[in-house]
Amino acid sequence: MIALIAAGMLGLLADYQNHQLFEQHTRATVADRLSVIRARLEGNINRDIQIGRAVVAAFATRPELDRTEFNTLVEHLLAAGSDLRLIAAAPDMVITMVHPLVGNEQAMGLDYTKTPAQREAVERARATGHLVLAGPLELVQGGVGIIGRYPVMVDRPAGPPVFWGIVSAVIDLERLYRNSGLTDPSFDLDLTIRGRDGKGAAGEIFFGSEEVLEHDPLIATVSIPGGAWQLAATPKGGWPAPPNTISFRLMIALIGTFVVLPILITGHLYAERRRNLDELSEAKRLAEARNIQLEEANRLVRHTSLHDELTGLPNRRHLMDRLGHLSSDTGEPLGRIAILHMDIDRFKQVNDAYGHATGDHLLQHTADLMRAVFRPDDLVARIGGDEFVAVCISDEPEELASALAEELIASFRHPIDLGEVRCRSGLSIGIACSEPRKYQPRKLLIDADIALYRAKKLGRNRFEFFTRALEAEVVSAKRLADEILTGIEEGQFTAHYQQQFDASTRDVVGLEALIRWNHPTAGLIGPSRFLEAADEINVLPVLDHIVLEMALAQRFRWLSTGLRVPRVAVNVSMGRLRDERLIEKLAAMAIEPGMLAFELTEAIYLDDSDDIVAENINRLKQLGIEIEIDDFGTGYASIVSLMRLQPKRLKIASQLTAEVATSGSQRQLIRSIVEIGRTQGIGIVAEGVETIEQADILRDLGCQTLQGYALGRPMSADQLAGIMPSQV
Repeated sequence: MIALIAAGMLGLLADYQNHQLFEQHTRATVADRLSVIRARLEGNINRDIQIGRAVVAAFATRPELDRTEFNTLVEHLLAAGSDLRLIAAAPDMVITMVHPLVGNEQAMGLDYTKTPAQREAVERARATGHLVLAGPLELVQGGVGIIGRYPVMVDRPAGPPVFWGIVSAVIDLERLYRNSGLTDPSFDLDLTIRGRDGKGAAGEIFFGSEEVLEHDPLIATVSIPGGAWQLAATPKGGWPAPPNTISFRLMIALIGTFVVLPILITGHLYAERRRNLDELSEAKRLAEARNIQLEEANRLVRHTSLHDELTGLPNRRHLMDRLGHLSSDTGEPLGRIAILHMDIDRFKQVNDAYGHATGDHLLQHTADLMRAVFRPDDLVARIGGDEFVAVCISDEPEELASALAEELIASFRHPIDLGEVRCRSGLSIGIACSEPRKYQPRKLLIDADIALYRAKKLGRNRFEFFTRALEAEVVSAKRLADEILTGIEEGQFTAHYQQQFDASTRDVVGLEALIRWNHPTAGLIGPSRFLEAADEINVLPVLDHIVLEMALAQRFRWLSTGLRVPRVAVNVSMGRLRDERLIEKLAAMAIEPGMLAFELTEAIYLDDSDDIVAENINRLKQLGIEIEIDDFGTGYASIVSLMRLQPKRLKIASQLTAEVATSGSQRQLIRSIVEIGRTQGIGIVAEGVETIEQADILRDLGCQTLQGYALGRPMSADQLAGIMPSQV
């Protein structure tokens, strides 16, 4: 009886242990499968998020990125494969760019601020400055997806970064499931996923059924930006019973019957247990190996996010992290900081002339050169385009930065071998050094950019140090630019008019409309004070248009009051002539042939490379607008280009007429210009006539039209109306 009781107890224990071992084995198998699913989901989501971040980085460095460049970039990023259905860019919270557009047309023009279903997540991304992942949710264009919203912050030369807009990356949920193996016919688990909007176990179920949660499932967590998903899994159809239950219990019965065989049965059970433990150990080893692979993949992703793919140098994000560490370093500084902001001269010309592949070779050559010149402890980063930044720490940063800059510039003076092409380039460098006991790396980056601007303005291929005087100059220029923009918005710019006279009769034969600025505090300002600044901020075409509209409107008012109005000439800038809609706008103004003349500089009409400019000039003539060459003799004119353009008139620059009364060579030069005009049928206008003596000499030399203070000064429309003759 004792033996039977012992055998029975051992049998019950063995039966229970058999169930436990089988359950452990089954749960280990399910855990292994669930780990694979979790790794796939995390890997696919992280890959898709990194693609979105690459687009954000592009807009952060180039906020002016247009739709074509956006489509090219996204298409390139998606070429490697992803679960993304689309990527949309929403500057100022309104979607203006979507790739791919086909099938997603309904997303174009979507205003996040007016869409309650999406406004909360977008505003949260903007407020936190971090990616917000929402979903799964129903998409505007149909279907279900997960939307990642990335705030785009654009650095500016002064002040904190500014909010540009939102980049949205839509992960197609069905594609994510498919690529992660969840919809595979061979998938042998009952799986439930909950945690909509990253809320983990507290979130709603969006895959599978709630029934899985009632059968003691295995749980795994998928980490996503801003939260997590919870996976719950059981084998297909629930947890199975051990397949050897009947035979095992029969064996237990045999043990009770054949008490003499307990040692053999015990040995058998021990061997089976050993095999099960070995299988568990192998499963654990495989899981650990997969975790190591996942960690390595994450390391590569982090490295890619902090380095430039083309040159291998650290990128802007890496640079800003380094500057942030330097700013927050509370220990004793190792030295003072020197920041060198470097820009390749004529890089755009290399790209345009030889192609982007050659431009890439030039960038790689520059990166290699910088690695050779800078010290191992210096940080050299490519922050975008052809711009590089180096951060050096030294007790004497000025001397170190000067030596490094001179070496770099000297290296760029030699021809650069770029494979099939040899070309010359240059390097402009701006340098800013920290003052003793002052450690403001991010401010130094702005200062170095200001110094780089000065180096480029002074002729390129050189380096300049930042100074307080330079900062004051830049601030003053920025203030003037802001005032110009305000003046345009508030209508402060107006036109004055200077008369043009027939050289023989001294009758008025034309007017030139000249821009003036009615500044609210400085009074009336001439163009010499603001045209250069206006050109730098690209508003010269706007000022040209303002003067043109004022001149045409004023001419109509003069005519309506019975005044005789001669031809009116207005200046036109290169930016205005590059406007593809210029002719369309002028045609809508109903300009009478011969009533209007456009004055061009030599630099404009000699630019053969611009087809739009050449076409617009030809079509201006067809509209009856006369073409005049302003400041003739001060540029790089050629007879061939003059014959090609065939202008109506040449205006001899005031620099040539100023000494006509005292210089025989000047008179001979003007006589030659007059002769050129006569042979080509081009009228000659002499401007800058300051004395009556000059007027008489210029008339005798053959000039048909005179303009200058000796005959008439620029004046307002009302002043001019008082001296204009009435129509007969």
